[in-house]
Amino acid sequence: MNFSARTIKAFLILLSLVSFNLSAMAYEVQYADEARIAPLRWKNAKIPIAVSTSLLNQKSNINAESDTEGAVRRSLETWEKVAQVKFEIIWTDLQTVSPAGNIGDGVSLITIGQTPENLSLFGSATNEISARTRIFFNRKGNINEADIVLNPYEQFSTDGAIGTFDLEATITHEIGHLLGLEHSSILSSTMYARQGKNGVLSLPGFSLRTLAEDDIAGIRALYGTNNSEENCCGRLQGKFSLSNGKPIKDLQVWAEEPETGRLMGGVLSGADGSFKIEGLKPGVYKIYSQSLNNKKDFFAVEDFEEVEIKKEKTTSIVKKIKNLSQDFNLQYIGFNGQLSELAIPMNDGKSYTIYFGGKNLDAKNLEVVFNSPFFTVVPESLTNLDFGSEISVVGFEVKVNPKTPFGQYSFLVKKQNGAGQYFVGGLTIEKFPNVWSNLVLEDK
Repeated sequence: MNFSARTIKAFLILLSLVSFNLSAMAYEVQYADEARIAPLRWKNAKIPIAVSTSLLNQKSNINAESDTEGAVRRSLETWEKVAQVKFEIIWTDLQTVSPAGNIGDGVSLITIGQTPENLSLFGSATNEISARTRIFFNRKGNINEADIVLNPYEQFSTDGAIGTFDLEATITHEIGHLLGLEHSSILSSTMYARQGKNGVLSLPGFSLRTLAEDDIAGIRALYGTNNSEENCCGRLQGKFSLSNGKPIKDLQVWAEEPETGRLMGGVLSGADGSFKIEGLKPGVYKIYSQSLNNKKDFFAVEDFEEVEIKKEKTTSIVKKIKNLSQDFNLQYIGFNGQLSELAIPMNDGKSYTIYFGGKNLDAKNLEVVFNSPFFTVVPESLTNLDFGSEISVVGFEVKVNPKTPFGQYSFLVKKQNGAGQYFVGGLTIEKFPNVWSNLVLEDK
């Protein structure tokens, strides 16, 4: 399909982007202390979970035809498959989570009950958040209770019903918090801080049901692997500073497989410029860094040498980063005539038209580059689009090789002078179908 032939509405369509419960960070664990010494985790790998029968109540906000029990079970199994955790599930008539404080009631509850305590977790953000998780822990970082409340003001389903949240995706994300994970800055991560409703991008919201490699690395950093994968894991750590020695905070750092370009894990640097990516499978990785979007001080994309990660070993990087000026900024990624901050799910063997939006973007001066050999940008497909005067938008067509591995991928938008910015994990290859493709490619 010729991109320029598509009809584009001349205004910005911002999607229903709904935050989860905690402040957005990179793939991170949560900590019990400001010094970030004691990570939150369950001391016992067998974790009791009580599921409220409010989820089965016909008057609840879960669509009547939904596979509610199956969604809960699959969400828990998703984490069990990749880390040394095991959930013990019971069903209970309890509806209300423990009130805020230092000590809970000892019951880790998943509920959608419309009780005053549950509703108080959402405050005035009744239509902006799909769920919240409240964690109880001691000074050593040991979690002794974690309660999940699905927003009683919102609708949920398991069949992709337009305008509802996907129940399985929501619970899978919240279980990550229950286990001790923070939010991720990787767009395609299950632990990313935003969730779209079914129908956003004219697609179901199924992507977050499946863990990204970033999620897997994070949970293995806390609990190790399950018994099915013994050859794991190693650690990458490092520190970034300016030439004058000043540390760089909130620098986005990520690791990719050199041969496939798949994203395998990413973090943000801390206040002292240090970072740590744990839970990485042994192997060779390509490391990248850049500023987060909309940061006052801009640090250009850095393409580091390949590093080798070894089992139960730490590989270190110490780098000085240049502070550069850049006259454009990427803010949104888009598809189907819409812009959002959500990753675009695609299928192998297809061709798709992707958009990106921000400030001072002009297709005549830009190039889109993939680190993966499985993605090919159609020559001369970059086109300026009219989304109104408040934002500049460019579209391009990308062909996806039929043998592309499932997973998360990034792409770089750069100018002719070399300045550039990545959408880190902006595209994901999924098993569920994205029917809005331009054509089907032959497997050669």
